[in-house]
Amino acid sequence: MSKLAKHCIKVDEYYRMPKIYDYDDYDRCVAQAPQVPAEDAVYCVARTIIKPDQESSLWRLIENFTNDTKRHFRHDHLDRGICIERCRQLVNSLDVHTAEELYVDKFAISFPYIMHEDVFHNVSDDRARYGRLINICQNYALRQQYNLSGYTEIEYCTGPNRSTPIDGLDISFLVIAGLIVLLVISSTWYDRYTRKQLDNEHYKKDLPCRKTMVLTSFSLVRNWYRLVSRSKDQLNEDLKFFQAIRFFTFCLVVVGHCGDLFTATSFANTQDREAEYYNPLGHILINGSIIVQSFFEMSGFLLSIHFCTTQAKMKRISWAAILVTVGYRYIRLTPAYAFVLLLHATWLPKLQDGPLWPRGAEVERNLCRRNWWTNLLYVNNYVNADEPCLQQAWYLACDYQLFTVGLIILVAVTKYKKFAVHIFSVSGVLAILIPAFVVYFNHFDGVFLVTLQAERFIYWFDEMYHKIYIPFHTNIGCYVGGIVYGYLYYRIRTSDNKGNRSGFLKFLWYMTVPCGMLTLMMSMIFYSNNFEKPSIWISLFFPLHKNAWALFGAIVLYGIIYNYNRFIKSVVNFPLFVPLGRLTYCAYICHVFFLKNFFYGTRDIPHFSNVTMYTKVISVIVASYILGAIVALTLEFPISALQKHLLSHQLEKISKPEPPKENNNELSPPSA
Repeated sequence: MSKLAKHCIKVDEYYRMPKIYDYDDYDRCVAQAPQVPAEDAVYCVARTIIKPDQESSLWRLIENFTNDTKRHFRHDHLDRGICIERCRQLVNSLDVHTAEELYVDKFAISFPYIMHEDVFHNVSDDRARYGRLINICQNYALRQQYNLSGYTEIEYCTGPNRSTPIDGLDISFLVIAGLIVLLVISSTWYDRYTRKQLDNEHYKKDLPCRKTMVLTSFSLVRNWYRLVSRSKDQLNEDLKFFQAIRFFTFCLVVVGHCGDLFTATSFANTQDREAEYYNPLGHILINGSIIVQSFFEMSGFLLSIHFCTTQAKMKRISWAAILVTVGYRYIRLTPAYAFVLLLHATWLPKLQDGPLWPRGAEVERNLCRRNWWTNLLYVNNYVNADEPCLQQAWYLACDYQLFTVGLIILVAVTKYKKFAVHIFSVSGVLAILIPAFVVYFNHFDGVFLVTLQAERFIYWFDEMYHKIYIPFHTNIGCYVGGIVYGYLYYRIRTSDNKGNRSGFLKFLWYMTVPCGMLTLMMSMIFYSNNFEKPSIWISLFFPLHKNAWALFGAIVLYGIIYNYNRFIKSVVNFPLFVPLGRLTYCAYICHVFFLKNFFYGTRDIPHFSNVTMYTKVISVIVASYILGAIVALTLEFPISALQKHLLSHQLEKISKPEPPKENNNELSPPSA
């Protein structure tokens, strides 16, 4: 039985509706370029809105099916790729009266249906030149096949004569890349020149001269050993499994992003995607965006451990330490991030062409040139968030802001130890109340709804995405949970507590994965029902449901730390995960580049299936780690080394070192 039976619509009725995605053959169109005038060697992508017609049984079917906006596409909103020469020939074959009848003026449209004009080049000129032509051409097809009509508006046009010219910024990227290569070669040669030992131990140890260490910071061999080396202190060894969790979490994030990009570009079997919304198991993938909370919890946990370890060596911690630490983090993270951002703003659009390429690459280029500063100031989740550059980088901004808030909480707890419980409690209550108020006053549902219509624009026009998904103040819960858990773990560890290995806790540990899956499937109730809003229970359900992830994460971490299952502990401690975990940051900032290439570079309309989905996922992960390793070895690790050698004494100026004690527990922070 077809999946469509669950939609209360018959298969033949579904296929009566127009295809959502339909494109002329791009290569055949541009192959005609030498035979037609240059201005007509054009391929345009447009959006069509079907005009309501209550006398049409097909329109009533479309309207009724589309009204379930939480689980269905808008079937009155169509994506079309049109070859101008084919369209012109068709319209020229019509008599003037027929052509005039086919033209439909714009009517009232109650939903966002097209990308902003200013994110593309020359859209107004193309609309003036080809808008009427395409409108008539598309209505001819609608009338012939469906006896419907609609308003069609050009989103952008492309063609063989419309390549983006090379400018000064493009050249600057090549110059910067060349300088980095030269710096790496020079530093690697100097490192080899200063080597006194014949084996590789030279590259694994800091040299006594700070000047020499600065000059060897970009050494490729030395940074390779920084990547693959294993820490010798016990705390790092105990928490080594974090690198595996980082890697697996990144893989799950890529799965979610690939699912989004299928809908944002095009695919043929839209009915199968809609059917997933009726399948409880399908909601594990649909609502998988909550997995990013695992990143926030891990960040909070490691920040807490790092802070407590550093604080144990200091006599006091100053409030000024917050500014210095935030500055250190900025210096370490930003150069690699800025380099990838510059790549998107320059050479990305020149790598491919095709019917969808401008939507992925040209838009990225223009928005990165316009809004780069919001990314580099880590405010892109608040400022111009509806015109994003490296859209998935909202997480970096959110994490940076949460890092700052986390530091404030930890410094406060350190300076006012007797109020530690009160400070953590107030933070936890705020983490629940703030998103609850946002949900209540905006009449939102109890979970972040991943709707197919919102995915078509990658959430650009989705109110819930902007107000509840990407701001840091609505994501603080799991981060604070990670801080509290890290604080407790540090205190337990320094007291040599062996951990609770009771049967009940082990049972809870084994139940976290099925409970996590049930939590994701529970979201289905908000897709299946339209509850009356605003509602207090819905407002409280949202943060409690979201922050349950912190509880699950804490239980999982506890069980791994205290070795509840030896096989799982051996898997997550596998040595290969150490470098993979360390490369996760650079892989994350690079994966958007490959999402653009693998999805927007397509010529055909693909079939959405598990095979095509996970083939793309694996391709993106592998490619992201390759480019991420290059960026890490040539920028992230060298900058981190320079920071260590040049700025390591800054923190000591605002914190008085504590005299060494007998049997002092020397703990170094976990690898970040």
